[in-house]
Amino acid sequence: MAEPPESSVTCGPGDRTASALASRTVGRLLDVLAGRRPLHQIRHWVSAPVAGFLAAMVRGRSTADPVYHLRSVHACLTSARTVEACAVIADTRRVRALTIRLERQSTQWSCTMLAFV
Repeated sequence: MAEPPESSVTCGPGDRTASALASRTVGRLLDVLAGRRPLHQIRHWVSAPVAGFLAAMVRGRSTADPVYHLRSVHACLTSARTVEACAVIADTRRVRALTIRLERQSTQWSCTMLAFV
């Protein structure tokens, strides 16, 4: 069966897998931001701009490691090779949204966009 054209891809049952992928990725990103995991451990799962953003965030944090709680993840498979997701993140001071874009790069998924809202 042929793939549907990208313009007709909608959110649906495949999003459960997209949500699981996004949840795992956000967990890894939060581990780096909280100081529980070094950036080099996830470097092959993120693009160079995302790695640079994470490195700057880690360098700019205070001496106390932040505590992040992942409240929810909402993901949509926007094409056969792209997932866009929003995660609700809580720390000790506030609740924020974290948006990510995951793209299939040959044999693995890579986080190519990361932004706090």
